[in-house]
Amino acid sequence: MKRLFARQKTLYLGLLAALMVTSLHAQTTQDAPDSGPSANWADTYTTSQQDNSAADASGASTTPRATYKEPALPRPDWAQSLIDDGINIRASLVDQYAKNTTGGVAQGSHNVGQFYVGADLDLAKMLGWTGSTFHFTVYRDYGLSLNALVTGTYTKQQYIYKNPYTRWHLGLFSYEYKGLDDRLDIQVGRLGSTTYFGHLVVNCQFTSANSCGEPRMLVSETGLSLLPSATWGGNVKYKTTENTYVDVGAFEVNPTVQPSNGLNWGIEHATGYTVPVEFGWVKSDPRVEQFPFELKGGAYVSTAPLTDINLNTRGQPLGINGGTAATDHHVRDGIYLMGDKVIWRPDPNSPRSFNVFGGWVQQLEQQEIMRQQIYAGFVMTGPFASRPYDTLGLNVSEFELTTAERAFLAEERAKLGGSGWNARHQTAADLTYSLHLVKGFELMPSLQYIVHPDNSAIPKTSVLPKNLLVYAIGLRVDIGVLMGFKPAAAND
Repeated sequence: MKRLFARQKTLYLGLLAALMVTSLHAQTTQDAPDSGPSANWADTYTTSQQDNSAADASGASTTPRATYKEPALPRPDWAQSLIDDGINIRASLVDQYAKNTTGGVAQGSHNVGQFYVGADLDLAKMLGWTGSTFHFTVYRDYGLSLNALVTGTYTKQQYIYKNPYTRWHLGLFSYEYKGLDDRLDIQVGRLGSTTYFGHLVVNCQFTSANSCGEPRMLVSETGLSLLPSATWGGNVKYKTTENTYVDVGAFEVNPTVQPSNGLNWGIEHATGYTVPVEFGWVKSDPRVEQFPFELKGGAYVSTAPLTDINLNTRGQPLGINGGTAATDHHVRDGIYLMGDKVIWRPDPNSPRSFNVFGGWVQQLEQQEIMRQQIYAGFVMTGPFASRPYDTLGLNVSEFELTTAERAFLAEERAKLGGSGWNARHQTAADLTYSLHLVKGFELMPSLQYIVHPDNSAIPKTSVLPKNLLVYAIGLRVDIGVLMGFKPAAAND
C-alpha cells in the first residue's frame, strides 16, 4: 500500500507540474460549461462579456456582468472543426485515494476511480433535425472504496465509487429534443435517472458522496439509478416561466444492469419503475442576478420490491437467525427540498463568491437503512484573491438510521461476541479544497469526520464503530475540455 501511495503521489505531482507549465502557455479560453461534475455556480453560469444596455437615469449600469473566464488550454483547429460539424467529445478521469486513521470497522486505505468517454452529436447540424441531440457514454470503473471494505459506513468517503464491477460498461445512450424556444427538454433512452433530480450546482465541490451530485439518500434509497447503471426511461422538463420549471420522469428499475456490460437492453429482469417529479425556482445567471440562487423540491415513488432489512423469509430476525432476507413489497416514496444562494460577491467581473446551501430528504416509509438526511454547508469560490477559481467547501450531513437497521446491526454484532447499538443519528462532515490548475484539471484534498458512524456496509462485525477521521485526495481531469471540447453535461 505504501508503494501504491508513492506511485500515486508521483503521478499527481507529475501531472501537477505538467499542467502548471502548460497553463502558463495557454493563450485562449473556452466557452463556460452549462453544467458538469466539476462545476460551481461561478464557472457553470459565466459567459463571455456581453453588451449591457440596462442603465438607470444617471446612465450607470444596473445589471451585473460576468466577464471572467477560467484560463484554459488552446482549442486545436481539429477540435473546433468537429464542434462546427456538430460533434462534441466528452472524456473524463476521476481518481480518489482515501485513508481513515481512526474509527470505523477497521483502519486502512483504498483507491478508486472512473474513466469515461462519450460524445454529443448535434443532429440539427448533422441531419437537419432541429433541436435534436444524441448522447452516448462508455464507462470503466476501477478499484473498491474505503467505505465498502474498511470503514463500513453507509456514507461514501469517495463519491466516484459507483460500480464494484471493473469492466467496460455502456451507460448513457439517449435521444434529446429541445423545443419551444428551449423551454421544453425531452430525453429518452438508456438513462441514469439521478441525472435529473435533486441536484445543486455547488454540491459536487466535495470528495465524499454526502451530497455529490445529489444527496446520498436520493442515490441509494429511491429506486433511481446512477450512471453508469443506465436503465430504460424518459424525462420531460418544462420551463413554466423564465425562472421556474417542472421536471417529471419514469424509469425502469433493473438490478441486473450494474454487473453487466450495459448491452442487454431486455426488460425481463425489471422489478418495477420509479417516477420522480421536481419543481424549481432558479435565478442562476450572474449577468442579471447579483446573488444567484436555486430552490428545488420534489417527490418520488418506486414500485420495485425491497430486501427486508431485518426479517428472513420465515418472519424471524435476520441478524439473529440468519437465512434468506424476506422480500418487502412496500412502495418506496419520499420527498425532498434543497436550495443554495450566493450571499457574497464583491465584484461582478470576478468569480469570487460565497455560496451557502442546504437540503432535506425524508423517506415516507421505514423499510430502508436511513430514513432522513439533513445537510448544509458552504462553497467559497476564490478563497484567495490570487486564486479566483479555487474553491473551499464545508458540507455537514446528519443521517437518521431506521429502527430495523439498528436492530439488525446490533444482532449481528452480538452474534459475533460484540455489544452495543449504533446511534440513531450520525453526522458526517467534509472539508474539501479544490485546486483549479487550469480549466479541466483539479486536485482536491479533503478532510472528513463522522460522529457515531454506522457499519451498514460491513454488518458482520463485532466492532461498534468509533468516530471516524479520513483524509483523501482526488484528481479530476476533464480530458475533453483539455482537448478543446465543451465541458461534460450533467448527464455524466
